[in-house]
Amino acid sequence: MNRTVKATDAEFWEAFGGFCAPGGFFDVQGAAQREIDRRLVAAVDALLVPRLGAWQGSEKWRHQFDVYRDGIRSLEFGIQSFEPECVPELQSLLVGEHEHFCILCEVFTALVGSSKTRVGSVAIRASRLLVSYPLVKRLNGQI
Repeated sequence: MNRTVKATDAEFWEAFGGFCAPGGFFDVQGAAQREIDRRLVAAVDALLVPRLGAWQGSEKWRHQFDVYRDGIRSLEFGIQSFEPECVPELQSLLVGEHEHFCILCEVFTALVGSSKTRVGSVAIRASRLLVSYPLVKRLNGQI
């Protein structure tokens, strides 16, 4: 697996656009893209709901909708709920019809209240990762 670590959150976001699949790929899928995305949503939920509970109204994690149809599954986690071992498990979902998708995990100090500060992020593609160093440092190199 190819892993790129960016020193800062700003560098992570600068690299993120080029890390994801070109948007044209998802345009080609047309109307089928919505169903393909829904199947990935179901797979992500099947992996995380047993561990963290339902994401609706959760203070542990959230699963954002792909309103832009850009193939990015966006997840948010409170730092206490983010399990680094989930990264390879999430990556294993990116096969077949999902191989061009990206799962973006943003980790915050908390998901509710005024203390919501981003700790860092990891973007997951089928064969590579993009990680911000602040997250790696906070998790003691576990990603």
